[in-house]
Amino acid sequence: MPKYVQSNPEPPQRVSQVIEIFGMTPLRAEILRYLSTHPEGSTSGDIGRALSANYRTVARHLVTLEEFGVVDSDATKDRQGFRVLYCINPEKLSVAAQLLFKYLHGQ
Repeated sequence: MPKYVQSNPEPPQRVSQVIEIFGMTPLRAEILRYLSTHPEGSTSGDIGRALSANYRTVARHLVTLEEFGVVDSDATKDRQGFRVLYCINPEKLSVAAQLLFKYLHGQ
């Protein structure tokens, strides 16, 4: 039996991004779940308090999720000193999940 499994060619870039979205930590999953149940949006501080997590850690996850497009915010380019409200983008999250599902099923 081979020690290492040979992998197929790398998946397309968008699929790689989706895989990274779902190769998540438990906190990232909880952040997405929290935002899904609070469609009006929340700040990193509100989310951190609700999940008993440091708001800076939550903020880093939120920025990453925003870059992937599954979370939206009202932030300007310079976020320093501003209260940023984050909201789930359910349509993009659904598309990302469907893309991963299809890829994992060989489609």
